[in-house]
Amino acid sequence: MYDNFNYLEDRVDKQINHQKRRIFFLNFFYYLLFMIQMIAAASLPLVTLLPDTTLKNIIISSVGVTILICQLLFNGVNFKDKAYYAKETLQILETEKFLYLNKSGKYSQNSSDDNVDLFVSEIEKCFNSLQRKSFKPKKRREIEYN
Repeated sequence: MYDNFNYLEDRVDKQINHQKRRIFFLNFFYYLLFMIQMIAAASLPLVTLLPDTTLKNIIISSVGVTILICQLLFNGVNFKDKAYYAKETLQILETEKFLYLNKSGKYSQNSSDDNVDLFVSEIEKCFNSLQRKSFKPKKRREIEYN
């Protein structure tokens, strides 16, 4: 089943690319919703200049609902925190890959088979922590390079 399975390409590189796409889309939707909310809020004073009609009330109501929906999405999805954790996870994955490929840090003193086992265990530990949602990525200064 796993005869042609290359762990680095099939598991790690795919996860790195997934995290990069996730960061892009989280940031894209955050800024898109932010711009919609700002434009809607800025248009309210202009709408109040219109003569009193039913259309004016409908426009004000729809702008208010748009602002409310954007704010609910901000609070419900929490784009910034998810993007932050995705960036931290990406850093950990790229750092582990870099250390493994350059045989530095914790991979410098082991044999090739031990390095593969250590690399797989570190990456899987990262993935398992992500699934439990209790994962707190290490900050850049806490990652050991020696």
